[in-house]
Amino acid sequence: MANNTLYYKWVPEWLKLPLLIIGMFPFATLLALFHTNTTFTASFLAVEPEHIQYFLTLSYAAVVVTLLVFGRLVTFIRLRSFLLIINTMTVFILYAISITTDIYYISILRVLMGVCAIVEGACLLPLLIKQLKTKKALYIGSVIMYFYMISGGTFTTHLVKTAIQDYGVAEMVNVIIYLHLLTILIVIILLNNNRISRKIPLYQIDWSSLLFLLISLLAGSYVLVFGRKYYWFEDGTIVCCTAVFLLFSALFIIKQQLVKRPLFNFRVLKYKNVLLGMLLFLALYILRASLGNIYLMMNKVWKWPWEYTIYMQYFNVVGTLLGMVASGILFFKQLNTKYIAGIGFAILSVSCFWFVQICYPDSTYVAVGMPLGMHGFGVGFLFTPISIYMVAQMPEKLVPNIALAGTATRFWGNNIGFMVIQELTYNFNQQHTVQLSRFLDFSNSYAISFWNQIIGKYTTSQGAYTADIMASKTVRLAVVKQASLLSNMEIFTILGYMSLIVVFAIFTFPVVVKAIKKMGKTTADC
Repeated sequence: MANNTLYYKWVPEWLKLPLLIIGMFPFATLLALFHTNTTFTASFLAVEPEHIQYFLTLSYAAVVVTLLVFGRLVTFIRLRSFLLIINTMTVFILYAISITTDIYYISILRVLMGVCAIVEGACLLPLLIKQLKTKKALYIGSVIMYFYMISGGTFTTHLVKTAIQDYGVAEMVNVIIYLHLLTILIVIILLNNNRISRKIPLYQIDWSSLLFLLISLLAGSYVLVFGRKYYWFEDGTIVCCTAVFLLFSALFIIKQQLVKRPLFNFRVLKYKNVLLGMLLFLALYILRASLGNIYLMMNKVWKWPWEYTIYMQYFNVVGTLLGMVASGILFFKQLNTKYIAGIGFAILSVSCFWFVQICYPDSTYVAVGMPLGMHGFGVGFLFTPISIYMVAQMPEKLVPNIALAGTATRFWGNNIGFMVIQELTYNFNQQHTVQLSRFLDFSNSYAISFWNQIIGKYTTSQGAYTADIMASKTVRLAVVKQASLLSNMEIFTILGYMSLIVVFAIFTFPVVVKAIKKMGKTTADC
């Protein structure tokens, strides 16, 4: 950083850190937008929930691509000007989203929003870390950023709850606009126009590779998000997107091997820390994706108002924060990352098996909230240590590439997790619906008793014809609910065992690698 400070001299030292923390929050709300309430937003825009998931993917893909050139951009434009430009762009993008329901326009705007989101966070995070003024600043700053990323959706939902409930999507987006206006005000108050470093012109940037990567990410994620909906390769669009993904991925990889200054150095994938960290993130995101099924049960099975679902998410948020604090304590006590990861996945395993125990036609807030909090604890316990583990003891020049590899893994993990849970849910629901429907005939005494009970209930207040229709509908809903509960029991059982396998792999992998090396050495000596 240049000798001149980036802050105005009249700004009190004690005011800088809290304002930076507040100023960082809006970047998380951009990524969480449209995930505030999937059912509500999907119905308002007349789209399927898969589209809502893809809106998140669009922004995340832009985040990955922007990280490749962020270092060049921040040296070319003064930091204060950069933040003001980006936040102003964000306000206009949000306004455009608030006045359209066309999903194609929204898709383009979401890509631009992803660019703005990562620039906001990446510009302010180094300032926040520097302002902490402690040896643990990097870890603490990372915790703040990752906590925003993991829990930002819950806070955003709470902030816009009244707008969603009483008005609509436009008013919901306006709330996010006000937050960015606050960030603009903070930047104007805090930062002067000094530079971080000397100005470097934007020359020799491989713009074509950026385009190749963006197209590859968007096409590949489309396959994962919509594959189940369109029966995978039976649909021409899925086949086409798969071909586009493979083609542009190959173009990006080949281009990076040929150019003198590659945007991404694939040598980082040769390091054990990076590969293991990527695999752990992938497992973590599959486990994290399962929470959607719990929230869906709250809405579809237990019939809780969606506002209650928001409040229930705070069990998970509090657990996440506690998990980050706990893992930070162990990290600073220099506990081996292997043990931290093992403990974290063991906690997630317990929470998954606990979820199995609450899959009943009715439940209480406390009964659901406890495993929800434990699941958040496990995710928070793992997130930052895995990120730090990936860059630990790595050559400094490769750290940006490793950070990008972690971000890309989280991108694919988020989509693969959505796909895995969606696929399991669909197949188990189909299987259990068929099995339960077989018992709904008059050769089954329980089915006869159940039917007569429902018919009797509706006959007292409705005519015979209406009672028959209402009873049939009630039976169908009962079958759907029971199938959903049985499916979730199986899904969380599978995920619980998957977590245990990850724990086993974490503790046995070093031993296996050591044994293989020893065998190889022995064979060579012979």
